[in-house]
Amino acid sequence: VAQRTGATTYYVEVFPKPLSELQGQQPVFSLYPAPGMLDVLISSELLETARQISLGMTSPERTQIISSSARSLTTLERMQPSDGRVDSAALLQLVRDHSQEHHVLDMGALSKQAGTIVSAVMLGALAGSGVFPFPRSAYQAVIQSGGSTAAASWRGFELGWAQVQEQRSQLQLVRDSLPSTSLPGAIPSNTPANTQ
Repeated sequence: VAQRTGATTYYVEVFPKPLSELQGQQPVFSLYPAPGMLDVLISSELLETARQISLGMTSPERTQIISSSARSLTTLERMQPSDGRVDSAALLQLVRDHSQEHHVLDMGALSKQAGTIVSAVMLGALAGSGVFPFPRSAYQAVIQSGGSTAAASWRGFELGWAQVQEQRSQLQLVRDSLPSTSLPGAIPSNTPANTQ
């Protein structure tokens, strides 16, 4: 979450088995992410995704990256007398090189379309990735109990979910048709890299 004072990072660990199946044992969770050990990294801004990659948080053997293709220009990018923007194509290549699977979507546009904030779209994309062991109905129940903003949040969730699900389906079709080829995750054709 990009802010004037820096970036706010939320780290969540989920143990995918009920305690009743652990025969009295207790899982041990960490307060901080270990570099290279993330199962998923999700970000609402492409350069922020690249920053987390540069910190060593992702692994091409393990991490699924979900990122917005939208950019919020940094102060340094805006200060240049000419075009000081970091090249989005280079950032997308970084995402491809440092992920086991990746999904890039314009979360800003989807948020506007749904009339909600970006976190609703992010949650939908995360749920659509299948990383967490929660059914879609669990997300729906929580969101729809949220009061006056629930309908907009659910619209944003559904848009994020649908985009990632579509990308995963396309990737699976390619993998099924080329079983001997090891393919990286999908980047949709409407992103600046224009590759899949």
